Amino acid sequence: MVWHLHISETAEKQLSKLDKGIERKIRKYLEEVCELADPADRGHALTGPWAGFHRYRVGQIRIITHIERQIVTVTVVTVDRRDSIY
Repeated sequence: MVWHLHISETAEKQLSKLDKGIERKIRKYLEEVCELADPADRGHALTGPWAGFHRYRVGQIRIITHIERQIVTVTVVTVDRRDSIY
């Protein structure tokens, strides 16, 4: 099953501020995640105030997503460095 990828406006702005090589690497990683049968198989489920969200890691960058199973969509909520995302 192929999942749809939706990147929020906030996440798009955050991606555009990153180095172009890192941005390409993140977009490629997200495309790979969307090709999985279940995107939750990769990354980690978050707890606490971020309960219901999923985290992926690409180097020092963390990608917070919301996996919407009813509409088969992975929504990227925010993208930032590890020390400032939580």
